[in-house]
Amino acid sequence: MITLTNVELPGGRVVLLAEIPLACCALEVYAFRASCAVSASAPSEVLLLVSGTLTTALLPEIEGALAQFHAHLPELPHRIVAVGACATSGGPYWDSPTVIPGLAGIGIHPDLYIAGCPPSPSAISGAIASAISGALQVVST
Repeated sequence: MITLTNVELPGGRVVLLAEIPLACCALEVYAFRASCAVSASAPSEVLLLVSGTLTTALLPEIEGALAQFHAHLPELPHRIVAVGACATSGGPYWDSPTVIPGLAGIGIHPDLYIAGCPPSPSAISGAIASAISGALQVVST
């Protein structure tokens, strides 16, 4: 199950924020979310932040959460954000036989990769602000 929150991002844009919090980077995502104001306004898009270590044991839950994500407000653009080294490439656990080396390892190609172990809440905010403005890029901390 994913968490959904209508938030106003720094800069005033309202998005429906969804999260798959899997490990340490989830704490930074929570801090980022706490820095955003909850909004009653209609969102302009849906963002999914995937943070933490992806494992083969969690794969069914990840796939279920992705299906939920795509079902919400299908008329809006949906973007996937890989937050941190683990969601991006497997992080320090990349060579473990049970770790999936990032979302691309399961055929999901995020719209945005945010580097760091962990990335700071301000790095997450800055990267998302860049993505919303159309400048998708790898952002390092």
